[in-house]
Amino acid sequence: IAVNPFQKMDLYTPQCSKIYIGAKRTANPPHIFAVADIAYQSMVSYNADQCIVISGESGSGKTESAHLLVQQLTVLGKANNRTLQEKILLVNSLVEAFGNACTVINDNSSRFGKYLEMKFTCGGTVIGAQISEYLLEKSRVIHQALGERNFHIFYYVYAGLAERKK
Repeated sequence: IAVNPFQKMDLYTPQCSKIYIGAKRTANPPHIFAVADIAYQSMVSYNADQCIVISGESGSGKTESAHLLVQQLTVLGKANNRTLQEKILLVNSLVEAFGNACTVINDNSSRFGKYLEMKFTCGGTVIGAQISEYLLEKSRVIHQALGERNFHIFYYVYAGLAERKK
């Protein structure tokens, strides 16, 4: 369950990430990094696929939690190179540009469901990821409620246009 504290917290630093790697579940407070570690260790130890569901109210931090989870899993999976880790993290941001929008409740609200499948070798090394989206709020393209905006991608494209084309 994702909960947004609506304030900056130092819970997601690289130092914090390290204390959850291989730690016993009771050794540290509950954390998204602990969830990633338990799933990763179970996958490697039992050679079994794992599934993590992130749920919460609008604006609760599901998108950010998913990003942190993927970040931790790429660290645990020792991506062969920095480029692969960056690609996995950046593709998530690209997909969000096409499916997130400003709403009355949240400036970066996901207007779609997302299924992210990370690919690992039998030894636990991350080798890739695949994102599938579903239930995209297509009506937003032609109509937005009062105080809401279209998908972010349209504003990114517009901002990149030459002044004479705007």
